Amino acid sequence: MSERRRFRSAARLLRSSAALAALILVFSSCAATGPSAGAGERVEVFAPAETDAKTETETPTESVLQTQPETTGPEQTAPSVDRTGEEVYLAHPELTPVNYDSPALLPRTEDAGQDYVDGITFLCDSPFYWLKLYGLLSGGYDTTQVWTGPEGTMTLGFLRGFQILDPVDNVERTIPEAVALHKPKMILITVGINGVALWDEAKFKGEYAHLIDEIREASPDTEILLQSILPIAPSYAHWGMITNASITAANAWILEVAEECGLHYLDTFSVLVGDDGNIRPELVRNDGLHANDEGLRLALEYIRTHAYAPEKDAGDDLD
Repeated sequence: MSERRRFRSAARLLRSSAALAALILVFSSCAATGPSAGAGERVEVFAPAETDAKTETETPTESVLQTQPETTGPEQTAPSVDRTGEEVYLAHPELTPVNYDSPALLPRTEDAGQDYVDGITFLCDSPFYWLKLYGLLSGGYDTTQVWTGPEGTMTLGFLRGFQILDPVDNVERTIPEAVALHKPKMILITVGINGVALWDEAKFKGEYAHLIDEIREASPDTEILLQSILPIAPSYAHWGMITNASITAANAWILEVAEECGLHYLDTFSVLVGDDGNIRPELVRNDGLHANDEGLRLALEYIRTHAYAPEKDAGDDLD
C-alpha cells in the first residue's frame, strides 16, 4: 500500500472513531447523573392529616458564500429570563443562586390560564399536597391531579417500588404503574424536601434522574417538568437539618438534572422567598414548612405564567 493510501485509510478511521464517540455521548441516559440507591436513615416530613383541610458542518467555500443569496428570517424576541429573587441571592451568599443562563429554566410567558393547570399532574411531597387540602385545583378536595403517598408525602431516595395512593380509584400503585395506567399529559415533579436532609449531590441527582427514567419508560409521550423545592421558615421544627441554604443547593442540583435530561425547570422558590432569605411570613403555615393558601396560589400563578409549550412537530409547517 502506498504512503498516500495508508494516510487516507488512517484519516477515515479517525473520522469513524470520532463519530462513534459522539453517538455514545448523545445516547447516554440521564440516569447517569448519579449512583444507584444506597442505604440511609429515612427522615420523613409528613403532611398533616386530611382532616386539617451541525452535527459540525464544513465551512462553505468562498465561491459558495459568494453565490448564495442573503436571507434574513423574521425578527424574533428572545423570551424574558425571570430574575425574580436575584437580589435576595446577592444579599445572602449562603444561598445557592439560580443559574439564569441555563437553557432548562422556563422563561416568563403569557398567562396560560386554568386549562393549562388542569392538564398537570402534580407528583409531589407534602408541601404541594396542600393543593388538595386547600382545594386549589379543579375538582377541589376530590382532585385527581395530586399524586403522593398514602400519608400525604414521599421521600426522594425511597421511591423505587414506593406506592402512591392513586387518587382516581384510591388504589395503591407504584409511580410507573400509575403513569402507565393514566398516561398523564404533563407531570410536574416537586419532590426533594426530605432528600435534602439525607443525600449528597450524587445520590440526590441519581435518584431524581432514575425517577424521570421510570416515568419516561412508562409513558414516553408524557411531558415532564421539574420544579424547585419551596423555601421554609426558621420556625420549622427541623430547622438546621434542613435550611434554605441546603434547599437552594438542592434546587441547583434539580436544575442540573433538568439540563442533563433535556427537561425544563420552574424556579418557584424565588417568588416565595423574602428579603431575609426565608419564605415570606405571610405565605407559610405555622409549622414553618408548608406554604399556606396564599403561598400556593402564588406558586400556581408562577406555573401559569412560566408555561411550557412543546415545540411543534417539524411537519406542522409543511402542510
